[in-house]
Amino acid sequence: MATVVVTGSTRGIGRGLAEEFIKLGHNTVICSRKLADVENVTRKLDALGDGNCIGTACDTTDKAQVQALWDHAVQAFGTVDYWINNAGRATSRHEVHELPEDLTKTIITGNVLGTTFGSQVAIAGFRKQGSGNLYNVLGGSFDGKFLVPNMGVYSSTKAGIHLLSKYLVKENKDHNILVGMISPGMLITENWFEEQQELSDAEWQKIKPQLDMMCDYVDTVTPWLAEQILTNTESGKRIAWMTSGRMLQRFVRTKLLGRKRDLFSRYGL
Repeated sequence: MATVVVTGSTRGIGRGLAEEFIKLGHNTVICSRKLADVENVTRKLDALGDGNCIGTACDTTDKAQVQALWDHAVQAFGTVDYWINNAGRATSRHEVHELPEDLTKTIITGNVLGTTFGSQVAIAGFRKQGSGNLYNVLGGSFDGKFLVPNMGVYSSTKAGIHLLSKYLVKENKDHNILVGMISPGMLITENWFEEQQELSDAEWQKIKPQLDMMCDYVDTVTPWLAEQILTNTESGKRIAWMTSGRMLQRFVRTKLLGRKRDLFSRYGL
């Protein structure tokens, strides 16, 4: 039985991963900025499997709170085996020059500071206890190979996290610490629905076919991700759901074979 800390884990992919770890019998520590959300989700997750779930409020842009999250996990379970930096913010509604100032600050501080502070705390703790596994979540156009429209600032933060992770791999290769990255693909989450509500019907109908082809449900992807995280032994590995091969398969099935998916009927859209 391992102990897993997942930041930003009261909804979306973070919650999905936490659910899977608990179902697999692992002790899991969740967090969010809002204590009420943490308490509500902790009760629900704790009833799912053999693993125990605890949680605490944590603003990951405040390093003292991130350290308190680590301490909370260690006090409850003795050690931390896996730390997953998932907390952050995304948007796909604005070109770089149009992104509102407050949202710009939220994305940059949440993604970059949150992941950096989480990495600092986790690595320090892992070195002290002698081992550990750190994973940072990527997204958007982190590698610059394909530029997803209206995600310039978000993708820039993920590019920074990608480079940060490479440094962490090199700096910790002799310390029995595995550092990996997670590329979950395009998942339908609460954050996505909040943005969808801002679209006009015409805008929605225009992008829906592409989203049906490329998106996935959280509960489709997170069981696979959790298994990959727990079985991986290669530091520096990027665990990617949406590979180029899977993209090609989706394109062939949708465009050439006419086998269209309708993911959003689940939500009445």
